[in-house]
Amino acid sequence: MTLISITVFLIFSGTIWISVDNTRSYLLLQLATQTQNAADSLGLSLVPHMQHGDIAAMDTMVSAAFDSGYYKSLLLTTMTGKVLISRENTSHIEGVPQWFIDHLSLQTPKAESLITTGWAQAGRLTLVAHPGFAYQKLWETTLQTLLWSSLAFMASLVAVLLILRTILRPLNAVEKQAMAICERGFPIQEHLPRTRELRRVVLAMNKMSAKVQGIINELTTQAEQMRRDSLDDSLTGLANRRAFNAMLENIIHDKEQGGTGSLAVIRISGFADYNRLHGIQAGDDLLIDIAKKISLTANAYHMSTAARITDTDFGVILPLVDSDKAAEFGQSISNAINRLANTIDMAELAHTGIALFHETSTMSEIMSDADAALAEASHLGGNGFVIQSKKSEVPGNIAWKQLIEKAMLNNDIHLLAQPVFNLQRQVLYTELRIRIQDQDGNILATPGVFTSMADRLELNTTLDQFVITRATGLIEAGHATTSPLAVNLSPHSINNPSFISWLENHLNHHGDTDGHLLFEISEHGLLQQIEQATAFIALIHAHRGKVVMEHFGTRLSSFQTMRQLKVDYIKLSGSYTRDITVNNDNRFFLQTVADIAHGLDIEIIAEQIETAADAETMQALGINAMQGYYFGEPAPLKE
Repeated sequence: MTLISITVFLIFSGTIWISVDNTRSYLLLQLATQTQNAADSLGLSLVPHMQHGDIAAMDTMVSAAFDSGYYKSLLLTTMTGKVLISRENTSHIEGVPQWFIDHLSLQTPKAESLITTGWAQAGRLTLVAHPGFAYQKLWETTLQTLLWSSLAFMASLVAVLLILRTILRPLNAVEKQAMAICERGFPIQEHLPRTRELRRVVLAMNKMSAKVQGIINELTTQAEQMRRDSLDDSLTGLANRRAFNAMLENIIHDKEQGGTGSLAVIRISGFADYNRLHGIQAGDDLLIDIAKKISLTANAYHMSTAARITDTDFGVILPLVDSDKAAEFGQSISNAINRLANTIDMAELAHTGIALFHETSTMSEIMSDADAALAEASHLGGNGFVIQSKKSEVPGNIAWKQLIEKAMLNNDIHLLAQPVFNLQRQVLYTELRIRIQDQDGNILATPGVFTSMADRLELNTTLDQFVITRATGLIEAGHATTSPLAVNLSPHSINNPSFISWLENHLNHHGDTDGHLLFEISEHGLLQQIEQATAFIALIHAHRGKVVMEHFGTRLSSFQTMRQLKVDYIKLSGSYTRDITVNNDNRFFLQTVADIAHGLDIEIIAEQIETAADAETMQALGINAMQGYYFGEPAPLKE
């Protein structure tokens, strides 16, 4: 566009110069001709007066001709050089800028005429033209030429712009299409340009977009099928025993987000008799109905996992759920089972046993406790539930509420830092971990329990604002010069309009945080409300921040939403990364996930890496970054 503008400008500049130069040449020729004609005509008129020596008459005639203003000087002399009449025009050229006269000089023409009386030469008339009228005409011509040339230049430029815009519109669409592909969208341009070359470009882009989308869809389908075959129960669609065991092990050993919780085992009573009376298909339908009731009830609890662990047993893992919330879950399951039992006219359909566990528990102990509670529930009858009772030293709700509010008020919440490393062992970003102490200075429970209690007591939004404010202070103090800081957000916060409004205002007033602040949100939290999650991610990206989807793989709809949610990183669930060196199925699955994510320009982080062998395996699989106790435990952050 610049080249075209310069070319058009040079063309019109040359046109103006040629026009002005031609006009000047014409005017000089005209001046010379008119001056010579005037000299000859005046000379002939002066002949009779020269014969009689009538100077007065000659002076009158000369004045009549000279006073017209067309001449600069007039000189009438005898042949011996005696001056008879002399005139000089000293008037200034009006209406023409001096700079124009200085830069465009005119060679003033001079004409001579010999006055003869008979055959003898009596005198000489010298006439010099005045350039004033020529300059005025030249100036007017220049202005008119410049005006029309400027108008023509602007009109031509506008026309060229419109033509180029029309011609290049398909290229703009191609650019948008390419950007959309980078943003995990794969549009197809329906309108094809008429220009053959551009049409071929658009067709090639459409083909590429469709091809990339096809590859991503194929990989996604393969990964989903692979996970279903490996980790799902084919009849009910719930997790199978293998996935159940992996998830329970992960929750028990998760030093930051887990360690405590509840396990519910739901067992169907008299299922063999039901099959004999109603047939195998009716039995399968009953299993599917029970699975739906269990899944629907479990979905209300953050990070829960529902599984079919035997033919007639279902298990539900409830991370960070204490005895009070476990009783709430047990009652909900009991009510749902009762409603289903009434529809099929069965007095007792299923019983529920719930066991509480902590970070020192083992799977065998938890299952034994759940079986004991289940046996007691079966003995009591009535589709009821029993919680295996053990004395708990965890503070109650009132004590927790007072402790959290006091800690925030007194700024007694401590921040620890645990870095995430890329493949070059450079810090990609630093995740902030929170710790809270009791009155004696002892660390209370795990961070997961602490945040879980904040959720239950509806202090999550306040707590998230507190941590974000602290993180912002660290960034502005220069603590994020080497790597950005990441804050874990509660799913309730990103679905809270007042929190989103507060966060937007906070980011607007703290521009120094741009590019230095990340937000980690669980997959379960992002999938609860897709529209709100999408709007939240857009807000963060508008301020050059980034979003991490953590605990990826705990929900069956993960791959369907990877393209819709424009997250920057996904952090794999520990149930996939733990003991990866001896788990061939998980390695193949993670390789497929890596291929899909890289195709969507998403980086993958493996968490809970605790051995050098696991780190080497992850690196071989193409995982972009890793985090875990192998690289270092969360350490105090100097503020």
